[in-house]
Amino acid sequence: MSGAHGSAQDPPDADGSTTAPGGTPLAVDVSRERRARVVSLVLLAGPLIWSLHFLVVYTVAEAGCTGGGPGLALFDPPVPTVVTLVATAVAAAACVAAALWAQRRRRALRAAAAGDQEDGDQDPGGALALAGALLSWLSLVAVLFGGLPALVLGC
Repeated sequence: MSGAHGSAQDPPDADGSTTAPGGTPLAVDVSRERRARVVSLVLLAGPLIWSLHFLVVYTVAEAGCTGGGPGLALFDPPVPTVVTLVATAVAAAACVAAALWAQRRRRALRAAAAGDQEDGDQDPGGALALAGALLSWLSLVAVLFGGLPALVLGC
């Protein structure tokens, strides 16, 4: 390994902390960055709820409506319809809760930013909280459309 990035004789860093010759001099520990994890969770809560709802509904409908097989008698109709309706109600409530949580989080971040103007950060996560609220409301619509066929269609 020779060239611009070092030679074979260059010893590696003892702690493995540098990322590149001009990179971060010390390892950055983000495991304790609670605010970043909360903002990420607020942003992704709605899409995660929708994807789990879709996975459950699709799996149960596929198992119950596609025919017989070993162990699939448990999923015979009306089980897919009942599971779809229950999963839709639970996921819809979770999407509403996630959207309201994101909106409360945005208000709290805006209030904290209004009281602390000297740091220069005008929106510390408020835009991501707004995006999380909008994604949660959009996920609610997707969950409701995903559960709608259970009311109309049978197997």
